[in-house]
Amino acid sequence: MGTRVERTKEIALLSECLELVRQKRPLVTDEEALIPVARYLDASRFAAERRLLRRSLNVVGHSSQIAAPGDFITRDVLGTPVIAVRDDDGNARALVNVCRHRGATVELRDEGHCKRFVCPYHAWTYRTDGSLATLRHREGFPTLDVENTSLVELPCREAGGLLWVCPDSNVEHPEPDDATRALLAELEWLGSPSSTVFASEKKVWQANWKLIVDGGLEAYHFKVAHRNTIAGFFADNVSTFELLGDHIRFALPRLSILELSDRPESEWNIREHTHLLYSIAPNASVLVQERHFELIVMTPLAPDRTAVEISTIAPEPGPGERSEKARSYLAANHAFTKQTLDEDFEIAEQIQRGMHTGANEVFRFAGFEGALARWHRRLEQKLAADS
Repeated sequence: MGTRVERTKEIALLSECLELVRQKRPLVTDEEALIPVARYLDASRFAAERRLLRRSLNVVGHSSQIAAPGDFITRDVLGTPVIAVRDDDGNARALVNVCRHRGATVELRDEGHCKRFVCPYHAWTYRTDGSLATLRHREGFPTLDVENTSLVELPCREAGGLLWVCPDSNVEHPEPDDATRALLAELEWLGSPSSTVFASEKKVWQANWKLIVDGGLEAYHFKVAHRNTIAGFFADNVSTFELLGDHIRFALPRLSILELSDRPESEWNIREHTHLLYSIAPNASVLVQERHFELIVMTPLAPDRTAVEISTIAPEPGPGERSEKARSYLAANHAFTKQTLDEDFEIAEQIQRGMHTGANEVFRFAGFEGALARWHRRLEQKLAADS
């Protein structure tokens, strides 16, 4: 499975997790960190965060959602309506979903397949590359330069099985840095590009987007907040992490990892005995489970509102469709994972409500919650550089 480099990483990470579970103790990596509560409430700070995200490549979905030429999804990416589409040449493109005639929304569906996008207002028609194909009563627009009247194209990248879009058409993005390439290589090795979306759900939560992130980067809460769902599968407050540039790989060993003590390394499989959570800057997470992935995409809407889309992504079924047994398994796991994540998001809403009381001026991150502290520190650095 995978290249020698990834296999070496897999064994090393499993060895580290196995030792932590044996010792039954959390891994302390940092000093305590104090995070001002005002950072979650201040409207001007939220505006700065959103400006930063608007100049970044944001994850909007999975490549399988636009698998064939003409497949598309529509999304609101930080206030910009976007069509992500596979064009006739097989390239992933991102187009502003605004007609060049009078500004109507061109494509109203959340997803679908078409050869042309037709504006529902006056039927101006666009190809999948965004170019204007036809318009009714062409004679009424004698000064229109048809060749240069296309849907506005946005920076778009397809990598690691994910679709990334920058909602600001004026931003030029360089090739991924080494850390991002390492992240993408791991997602490819784990099978993301050869998987497809099985189910997807969206909801707006009454919580700051950073609270959504916070709930996924520590294991201290598992035995309490998830006592009715996943707590029994994991050791108490045991996790490890690694920074990958702006991203984080967070590993949560299952109690079953103790079985590896009696098995040769050739039989070790990281997906059997851990959950891997990749916090992908700036707005997504990929949760790697034994037989499937969860893609969590966040869109900050307001200081106290965040849209979250949860998608279950499973290996391609091959010729034909998935069996009834496979569909039942994935449906049950999608529901269970959503239930578990909802436990985190419900607590995030509670925290959001409590912040306005002034009961806390700071939130305190323990030394074993180092991934949280470093994620926040990285965000501060990015905001400072952006300003």
